[in-house]
Amino acid sequence: MPLLPVALLVIAVTLMINPIGKKYPDSLRADGQRGIVESCNANNTGQHLLVSFNTRGYGDVKARLTVPSTYTEYHIGDSVTFFCKLKKPERRTLYENDYTAALRAQGIIYTGFVPPDSIIITGQSDNLYWRIRRLRPLAGELLKRSSLSAPACEFLTATLIGDTSTLTEDTRQLFSSAGIAHVLALSGLHVGILIIVITVILCPLYIFRLRRMRLLLTIGVLWLYAVFTGLSPSVTRAVVMATAVSGGLILQRRYFGFNGLLLALCVIVIASPRQLYQPGFQMSFLSVASILAIAPLINRLNRKNRVTFYLASMAGVSVAATIGTGIVSAYYFHTFPLYFLIANIPVLMILPFLMGGGILLMLLEAAGLDPVWLCIIIDTLYHAIHAYAGLIATLPGATIDNLYFPAWLAIPYYLTVVKLIAAIYLRRRSMRIVCVTLVCITTFCFSASQPVYADEEIFLTRDTYTTTCLYRNRDKVYMLTTARPVNARDLINKYQRTYSDYLGRHGADSIRLVSDTVTIGSIVKAGCLTTIKDKRYITVTGQPLPPPDHCDHLDYAIVCRGFRGNVLDIHKEYAPDTILLGNDLHPRRHDRYADSLTLYKIPFRSLKQK
Repeated sequence: MPLLPVALLVIAVTLMINPIGKKYPDSLRADGQRGIVESCNANNTGQHLLVSFNTRGYGDVKARLTVPSTYTEYHIGDSVTFFCKLKKPERRTLYENDYTAALRAQGIIYTGFVPPDSIIITGQSDNLYWRIRRLRPLAGELLKRSSLSAPACEFLTATLIGDTSTLTEDTRQLFSSAGIAHVLALSGLHVGILIIVITVILCPLYIFRLRRMRLLLTIGVLWLYAVFTGLSPSVTRAVVMATAVSGGLILQRRYFGFNGLLLALCVIVIASPRQLYQPGFQMSFLSVASILAIAPLINRLNRKNRVTFYLASMAGVSVAATIGTGIVSAYYFHTFPLYFLIANIPVLMILPFLMGGGILLMLLEAAGLDPVWLCIIIDTLYHAIHAYAGLIATLPGATIDNLYFPAWLAIPYYLTVVKLIAAIYLRRRSMRIVCVTLVCITTFCFSASQPVYADEEIFLTRDTYTTTCLYRNRDKVYMLTTARPVNARDLINKYQRTYSDYLGRHGADSIRLVSDTVTIGSIVKAGCLTTIKDKRYITVTGQPLPPPDHCDHLDYAIVCRGFRGNVLDIHKEYAPDTILLGNDLHPRRHDRYADSLTLYKIPFRSLKQK
C-alpha cells in the first residue's frame, strides 16, 4: 500500500493543525456581511440557513441563521447580505447535551437570529457547482408531487437525495433500534446501487463494445451525483474509489481496494481538514477498511453457487462493517443493535429495487407523468422494510442502550480487531492468546472507565419562561416546575431531548413530573413550600401563598415569573435568609427587584443567565 505513508502523514498534519481548535471571538457583529446560502430548511419557527462567509482575520466560517419568516424564500446558492449579532453556540449548563464540538467539526462557528428586514438576497451564484446543488430541492419536489405515501416519500428523499430533515423521529429511532440506521444516510451502499442503475442504463454501450466510454460516463455521473448531494464524506469516498476502479479498468491496471480507500482519504482531508473530526467520515472509512480486511475471511463459499455466495457476502459485509464501526457508533450514538445481521440481509435485498424505482419515478415525474402503479410498488416495498424493522426492533434485547465511555477506549478495541484479523490470517495459537488477552483488557478498561455517581443530584435548568429544576434519585429523574400542568408535558419532552445524555449516563428512561404534594428521597413538597435536605424554599409565582405563621424558618424565597408585587413585602412577611430572583423574570422587573434589595441591603442572588 504505497499510499499508506502519505495518508498517515496527512492525518498527522491535520491533527497537529487542529482545524476545529482555532480560536474565534465569542461574538461577532455582522453589519452588512456578505455570504452564500449552503443549505436551507423551513419549519414552524421560520427558515434556518447555513451561510458561509469570509471574516477579516479569521478566514472562512459558517453560521447558522434563523429567519423567523417564510415570506421571502431562500435557496441554495443565494448570495445574501445580513445584519445581526453572531454568537458562538455553547451549553447553558454542564448537564445539557454538548453539540458545540459537532458543530465546529462541520465548520459552524456562530449562530444568529436575523429579523426578516435584516437580510436581503443580492444575487445568485451561477457557477456549475451551485447550479447542480440547486437541483437537489427540485428533485425532492418531484417526489413530493407524486402519488407516493408520505413515509415512502420521506425515505426516498433521504436515500436518493440525502435530505434527512423530513424524516420523523419515530422512523429514525425504529431504524436505529433494528440496526439499519445506515440505510437512511447516504453512503457507499447507495452509490453502489446507483452504479448498478447507471450500468443498466448504459448497457447498449457495452453491447457495442464502447466499454471505455461507458466507464467515463459512469465516472461523470457519479461526480455529478456527489456534487448534487453536497459532497458528503461517505459519498465522496465512494465516488473516489469508484473513479479509481474505473480508471484502472480504462488504463488496464490492477486495482487494490486499500489504495483506493487511502486515496479517497487523502483527497477529502486535504480538501476539507474538518472532515476528519466528523462521525460520518470516521464511520465511512472504518467500515470500508473493515469490509476490505474482514469480509473475505468470513465468506469462503464457492462462487459457483451464486445465491448462497451472494447471501454469505451480504452477511460478511454486515458483520465486517459492524466490527469496524461498532465502537465509534456506540461512542457517538450510545446504542448498539444486537440483531443487525438478521435485519440487514432482507433490507439489502429490497433496497436496490426500492431506490431503482425511486430514480425511475423521478425521471417520469420530470417528464410530466405520474405513474400510480410505480408508486404502489414503491410504497409496498417501503412498508415491507418498515414492518420488518418494526419486528426486529420489538424483539427482546434488540439494543444495548446508554453506552457511555471515553474515546481512548477505541485504542484497545482496534488493537483487538487487528490481532483478530492477524489470528485468522496466520492461524497461530500465540495470536489467538494475544487476541483473547486484548479482549479481556478492553472489557476491563470499559468497566474501569465507568464513573460512580452520587445517589442524589439536583440542578436548575435555564428555561426563560419557567423556574424548573431536575432532581435525580438514583436512576429516576423528577421535574419540579412553576409551569402550568397543561405546559408541563411539552416541557418534559423538551428536556428529555436537551438532557438525553444526562439521562442515559444515569440509566434514567424518562423525566417524571412532581405533583403538588409528594415526598421523594430528600425532597418534601407541599404546594409552594419545598424542603430539599435541610433547606426550606418558598416559590413565589403570584399564586396565593400560605400564611407566614404557617411557615417555619425559610432559607430561600424564589421569586419567579408571574409575581408582580413588591419584593420587599416577601422579605418582610416571610423573612427568608436569601431571596433568589428567577431566571424567568422579565429583565426590567428583575433589575428593579435587584435594585430594591440592594438598596435595603437584603441578601439576594440572581439566577439570571449571564
